[in-house]
Amino acid sequence: MRTFFVLPILLLAAAPAFAEDPLVVLAADPMGRIRFFDAALSPLGSIGVIQQVESVAASPDGRRLYIARRAEKTTASSCCGLYSLDLDTRGMCLLAASALFGAPSPDGRFLFTQGASGVDVFDATTLSRLPTMKASGTYNLQPSPDGRWLLGITNAPQLSYLDTFDMGANAMVRRLPISPGPVTGAWAGDRFYLFSYGAYRSPGTGWLWNVKPEDNQLPPPTGIELPDLHGACHEPVLLMLAGAPDRLYLAEAFGFKVDRRLACPDAARDGVYVIHPSTGRVSHIASAVRVNRMVVSPDGRDLYVIDSGGPSPPGKLRLLHIDSRTGGILHETALGSGPWNLTLARIPPALIPREYVRASSSCSR
Repeated sequence: MRTFFVLPILLLAAAPAFAEDPLVVLAADPMGRIRFFDAALSPLGSIGVIQQVESVAASPDGRRLYIARRAEKTTASSCCGLYSLDLDTRGMCLLAASALFGAPSPDGRFLFTQGASGVDVFDATTLSRLPTMKASGTYNLQPSPDGRWLLGITNAPQLSYLDTFDMGANAMVRRLPISPGPVTGAWAGDRFYLFSYGAYRSPGTGWLWNVKPEDNQLPPPTGIELPDLHGACHEPVLLMLAGAPDRLYLAEAFGFKVDRRLACPDAARDGVYVIHPSTGRVSHIASAVRVNRMVVSPDGRDLYVIDSGGPSPPGKLRLLHIDSRTGGILHETALGSGPWNLTLARIPPALIPREYVRASSSCSR
């Protein structure tokens, strides 16, 4: 049986007003330290948040980080609490006692996370909780660049869905069924794309939909010619997708619980596939890299990738800065082993730590 999974990733949502602030690479290590690097991967400083970080994202103005951090005692139903970390005061506020990620809207108004009965919403200025948008899905959440919409992809064995939430109405307004097969999505500039591989049981073909939030049905898909990603291996394939203006970046992900190298070391697909949505053209870059995490700069020129190292025993990871046009590695730095997280942000220079500091539990909303 040919099985695929998709891994949602959080992308940089940078507002034009903050374009002068430097691009900062944030890598959270297994010990609960968030490390800050400049665009050339020179270390700047770090902030300790004590517990292992499940995910990290930044507000568009770069003044806050949203951290899903493991609790001291976890249960089968609850892994992490979602916190806001003020980079000026370094104080952390608990926002949700059970959450795996925070997805800020690019206009800076809202923060979203998966809730028990739908999408939990916070005012990103006051950090106060707003009414939950009721829905019956477990989502990969994708806020629109203009802040008007929130798109949620939910995957199920028989049928997946794209749900559209209208932020003016604070409610889900559309549900579009998607063909069977794992589906992921990403904003590429101001356009949103859904991607599925093997949706029509066609090895070597991906399917791409350019969807507008106002659409009441999916448009016809565009076929994307790819290698047979599964090959002769019957283990599941884990895919991740990132977007930038006029480009999508697709990679098989390694170093997670689903890692085909353990059973099929010769079947893994290295590198990154660059998809040009306007033409359907595909190129393959960074062929020696096995992606664990991947983020792309707002202009699409730079990829930052955590290279996964070996599968068993897990090897030491590398943080790479890759030219997305040539696939060349421009800079790299060594990381330790274990689960890392990665994001980008534009942060005011005065708020970037220049040494190791610790976040405090003092909370100022």
